[in-house]
Amino acid sequence: MANETEQQLREKIASQKISLARLPTLRSIIDETGLTSPETKARAQLFKELSDNEEQLELLLESERVAAVVRLQDELHPPQNSEGCPICLETIKHVNFMTIIRFYCCGGWICRQCYLAEKIDEMFHGRCALCRERIPDANNDHKEIGTMVLKHANKGRAWAQTHIGTCYLRGVNGYDLDKKKGLQFIKQAADQRDPEALFAIAFVCKGETLERDKSKYMYYLKDAADLGHTEAQQELALTYSTHEKEKRLHYTTLAASQGDAKACGMLGAYFIYAECGLTKSLVLAKHYCEKNLEDELSAYNFSLALLQLGLERYEGIMEIPGHSPIPTILFYERKVQEGEIHPIKGEATELISRLESQVKNHCANCRKEAGCSSSKRCVRCLGAWYCGKECQVQHWKAGHKIDCIKRMI
Repeated sequence: MANETEQQLREKIASQKISLARLPTLRSIIDETGLTSPETKARAQLFKELSDNEEQLELLLESERVAAVVRLQDELHPPQNSEGCPICLETIKHVNFMTIIRFYCCGGWICRQCYLAEKIDEMFHGRCALCRERIPDANNDHKEIGTMVLKHANKGRAWAQTHIGTCYLRGVNGYDLDKKKGLQFIKQAADQRDPEALFAIAFVCKGETLERDKSKYMYYLKDAADLGHTEAQQELALTYSTHEKEKRLHYTTLAASQGDAKACGMLGAYFIYAECGLTKSLVLAKHYCEKNLEDELSAYNFSLALLQLGLERYEGIMEIPGHSPIPTILFYERKVQEGEIHPIKGEATELISRLESQVKNHCANCRKEAGCSSSKRCVRCLGAWYCGKECQVQHWKAGHKIDCIKRMI
């Protein structure tokens, strides 16, 4: 089915490119009819349709790459803790905190998708979906939760031992800081190869609790990663040097395939800078960085990908209303500018200055030169300037309402 879809997309893309090659250039249409004319918008729409199909093709090929990585991992390290969700009956390949919601009362769980889709809290009025016991408040009922979890831990349940051990190690959720007792619980769970416990032990060996032991840190970290722990996979990827790019890409891909935002941001960076053996892809850089926009570096890479895609798709013309990436680029570059990563703050400031200088000296609608004292600015996105209110209204209707993104206040 995937091969058939791929072939259809390739044929459609080839046909669209042939059709576009026979038409006048976008620049010549703009010179003749104007930036906001129906003719310009129609041509821009053709470019967008072509770009959308090219994007679908790249995403399809990337999904095949990711699936191949996951298959390889399953062959090398078959999943050890797969179980079926009692609500939807779907098999959850890796049962961990990223994939399930645990109920402390009975110790059972449901998958996160069911928890979110079915609105379990509302449906069962604050009671467990499995045993119907009252669900204690995670923010206030620490003592009640602790009693529940301790019962499960005393029965040898690894998830409960990990929970209590982590609380003792950190001194949180009503537990006094007791690293010795915390380690006892964590080791009991790690002996059962609980991924969360193995991950915790790894960081203990990293020097956070015990004396640093790099070999043990790598051993436990890799064990947790191979058992499907997403944070461990992402952390393990970072331990590999640029000379071990295949391993780095392998574990980053595994973590990203399970929705780890940081790993998605890492993949986005690999694609935009053609690292770890990947071919440069602005589409995939945008796709992955968009999943981690809370991170400043990912937001910076996302806006760079948008900028380059905009230049490539529309023959270097990025101000066509309804197709302009400028407001979105400025939004995320301003976010980076206000952040704490100093090396890219300066680059963000430079890019903002360059983009604003290109667009603020003329009206976004009629293209007339606008004096600084008389020009109006879109107060919502701060990414478009106008000679007057009439042009601002016209430009909004022409497509700026699609491009405009509310700035951070």
